[in-house]
Amino acid sequence: MITPRLCAPAYELGERAEPVAGLPELLADPGIAAELTAPAAGFDTYHWSDAEVTELMALAVGRTLAEARTPGSDIDVVLLATDSLPRDRTAHRDVAELLGETGIDRATVLSTGLMDCATAMVAVGTAASYVRDGTARNVLVVTGDLADRATGGRRVVAGGAAIASDAAASVLVSADAPGLPVRAMAHHSAPELNLGGGPQQQLLSRIRAHRELFARLADRSPSGLGTVRGVLPSNFARNVLRLYLSEVGLGGDMLWLGNVGRTAHCLGSDPLINLADRLAQDKDAADGAAGDDSLVLFGAGVSHLGAVLLGAQPLPRRAEGAR
Repeated sequence: MITPRLCAPAYELGERAEPVAGLPELLADPGIAAELTAPAAGFDTYHWSDAEVTELMALAVGRTLAEARTPGSDIDVVLLATDSLPRDRTAHRDVAELLGETGIDRATVLSTGLMDCATAMVAVGTAASYVRDGTARNVLVVTGDLADRATGGRRVVAGGAAIASDAAASVLVSADAPGLPVRAMAHHSAPELNLGGGPQQQLLSRIRAHRELFARLADRSPSGLGTVRGVLPSNFARNVLRLYLSEVGLGGDMLWLGNVGRTAHCLGSDPLINLADRLAQDKDAADGAAGDDSLVLFGAGVSHLGAVLLGAQPLPRRAEGAR
């Protein structure tokens, strides 16, 4: 069985950065504004773009392929995790242009959706399955969204727990390239969260959903979650993330929350953006991971959760013929 490696996460933020305090939604509701900009929540800046989402994706993909030293012609499958493609045949044109700009000339392209900000993590898990069973050697996961399409233009999202930014991110899941080993993946759906209910009922349902997700992830990992040294989550308000993840023993210093203020909630791209920044910081600090340490990528949508468990120590390039 081949060990999938997660390689070269990269991203592109919307080219325009603005203070969240100037958003019309916050100006119209001082109470929400005070909650989301307070230190406990942490939102400061959001990003937006005039470009199509595939233009942001192309910039991220170019960086991933360059860092992974993998030409576009070696990509077997592209998994697009987005709710922001045009709703007509121009989506096919935009994706064809993305592939042409990045030299991806023989890949099968698939799109995943309906899981909001958990979609990208389910796509990473799917990519790992393709690599693990030999269906593909190199799978490119590309995620990205624009609030104008994905949220209908709303910037205050997730029930008032986040402020949406425009961005894209990408990562290579490979049988051969050097990268972090993918150890396990889990996802959970709680459809009742789409049906409303009072605040107390919603809170209890979300806590139960988080417990179930991480119980599944622990069951699928030989060492459980005892080796986790970092969680790279969706960028909700810091106090909200601490509440849900402390319930499953993954709170405190394990939570990567620095980008909440800098990038806001880049929808499905958050975990990959946070991973890219975490790896760059660790490299600059020469912070070597122990062999059994692990990281968790965690994406949360309205009624879906997805998590991927990674080894924190990268594997070298796989020798030809090795298993």
